[in-house]
Amino acid sequence: MDFGLLSKAGRLLGIALFLVCAAYSSQNSVKSYLRAADPKAAYLAEPSDGLAALNAFSADLKDNPQFIISSRDAEAARASLVHRPLNASLLSFYGMREASIGKPELANALMASADTISRRDAFSQLWMIEQKSSADDVKAAVAHYNALLSVHPAMQATFLPVLVSAVAYPEVRAAIRPYLNPETKWSAPFLDMASQRAEVGQYRDLVEPTVSRLRGDGYAVSNARIIYRMLQSGLAGDAWKLFSLVAPNVDIGAFRAFAPGGANLDPKWQTLSWTLSQSDDISASVDADGAIDVTVAPTARGAIASRDVAVIASSTYVLGHRSMYEPGSPRASLRWSVYCVAQNGPQLIVDRFVPATANSKLVQLSVDVPENCSLVRVELSALGAEGQLSSMVKITDLKLAKTN
Repeated sequence: MDFGLLSKAGRLLGIALFLVCAAYSSQNSVKSYLRAADPKAAYLAEPSDGLAALNAFSADLKDNPQFIISSRDAEAARASLVHRPLNASLLSFYGMREASIGKPELANALMASADTISRRDAFSQLWMIEQKSSADDVKAAVAHYNALLSVHPAMQATFLPVLVSAVAYPEVRAAIRPYLNPETKWSAPFLDMASQRAEVGQYRDLVEPTVSRLRGDGYAVSNARIIYRMLQSGLAGDAWKLFSLVAPNVDIGAFRAFAPGGANLDPKWQTLSWTLSQSDDISASVDADGAIDVTVAPTARGAIASRDVAVIASSTYVLGHRSMYEPGSPRASLRWSVYCVAQNGPQLIVDRFVPATANSKLVQLSVDVPENCSLVRVELSALGAEGQLSSMVKITDLKLAKTN
């Protein structure tokens, strides 16, 4: 069965990436060993020198990803192994040579030996990934991915998409779970990508058994993103369950309350929290009672505050507030906009100006949520008054409540 763990083009690109990254480190080590800047010249001068041979082969492969060492080079590699029998990189180069001349069994043995000696060698890890994937040994293939990505982070851009696409298979999800922890260097970028690309249900199944290990700051973005996608997909129960697991110290009821305060002001939760304007023209802040204090410069135009809120499709809600102006303050023009945050883009469902005569009065607007809409964006914006004075207003009694 094909579990999506193989990527021929990805392997070739991964080799190139490895060599680019390895160039710097190998340059330093080889320079200190050979005291020369030309590895090919050093190799020609002393073919049995394993480090010189390895660096020369790497230089050739960097120039040509299809490079395979010649029979003469293979003999040099074999000779150098007499002096450096535990050189995993030379073993893997030699293994590539044997594979190119139709000796797969010897190639496999050499690559397996290189893997046994050191899991830091990229070529043998790539080879072992292919071997284990072809044999449907998913657990072993993922283990080699772990070795490769842990030692060579530059390869993450090439191979994380392969792993993410393979999350569609339960066997792959099971094999990846043990590596979902802060100690695994690639786990955070992997989940960051998976939270964007994987199917919501597959991601949930992947992380739910290990979620207690995913509470650190490194996973904050992926946690917020997948909870958002769950809400957008109408999976509110699953979303809030995951929220409570990744944030056990957060009062979920207080977070879900519409009025701003406490956790729903935390930017970690992205647009599920309140976003308040902090510009020179329009500034907003929240007081201890959950009211929004707003200053709007003359003729300024823009958003005051916004938040994405989970709703029930095909329902009616009431959006309410009071606006309390400071004595002598000119009246700004306030406007409520409500959008359905659909997967194909936001769709406007409410666009209403607040009457200028509504100072201190409770204003209530009806919001009819369309079918197949489970997440709405509520935005309050302003247009500053004419003149020289800024408008200063307090927005109180904020609510968004279902009425049917």
